[in-house]
Amino acid sequence: MTDGHSMNHDSTEQQIDDAAVKRYFDSTRGGTASTVSMMAHEHNLPACAAEYRLHKEIRTISDWLDSVCDSGRVLDVGCGAGTWTEIFAGRYKTVTGIEQSSLMLKAARERVAHIPNVKILEGDGRHDLPEGSFDMIFLGGLCMYLNDIDVIALLRSLKNRLIEGGAIILRESTVHQGVSLSQGEYQAVYRSVNRYCQLFDSVDLFRMEVRRNYGYTNLVTAEELVNLRRRWLPFLPRNSTTLGSLTWWALRLTAPINFWALPQILSQLNIPWPGLQNHFFRLRIVK
Repeated sequence: MTDGHSMNHDSTEQQIDDAAVKRYFDSTRGGTASTVSMMAHEHNLPACAAEYRLHKEIRTISDWLDSVCDSGRVLDVGCGAGTWTEIFAGRYKTVTGIEQSSLMLKAARERVAHIPNVKILEGDGRHDLPEGSFDMIFLGGLCMYLNDIDVIALLRSLKNRLIEGGAIILRESTVHQGVSLSQGEYQAVYRSVNRYCQLFDSVDLFRMEVRRNYGYTNLVTAEELVNLRRRWLPFLPRNSTTLGSLTWWALRLTAPINFWALPQILSQLNIPWPGLQNHFFRLRIVK
């Protein structure tokens, strides 16, 4: 979780203010639309940190993406600045993105303006889904900004827009157990994998697969180190692109330990660090 945002752990009553979420993503917060979309804007990390995360994320689900035919139709719900929309456009025949943040919408349209097989729609995925059927529907971190009842309703709507054999792929930030609520100017619901499983079961008829997103873990590890430096070395500049870059490259140079061995060991020991993790979920209709 980013520095300065309060957390209410194990909240049973989720209160996400839609207006607050939209306000947050309508501001660059000192970054760009792309860095805000990837949540890589508050720790002075270099742009290549977000690129590294994205590269590892694509590798994590590459076989899921390969299972969608080249002639397929793809819907990217809550497409943000259009990073994944652009990736899909290079793989599939038709791609549609939908986004409600005006800042993100503008960035996404600029990103894909030169690509003929993409269209970006303005709207809220809960109410403004385009008609038609799709081979794959992607949600790149949308459910964490929705209350449980909205997640269930959205998934039911998306299920009705899948072709036979199609899939919904979600990428969501998670906590080790229970539910945690981020409050203040940045609002989000962080659910455990088990909690997401319960929500998906509520929709019925889905077969689910889960994969840990280690690309996200790598980025958050760097952010946690920046937070520690800010806390324990307050005499150093709080915001420094130089220090942020040094933190990132120190981790990259020791990547076999910090980006591979350490997360695997902590996972085996059931130690929930970093506090926030991220998982990919693939949902397919059970025949």
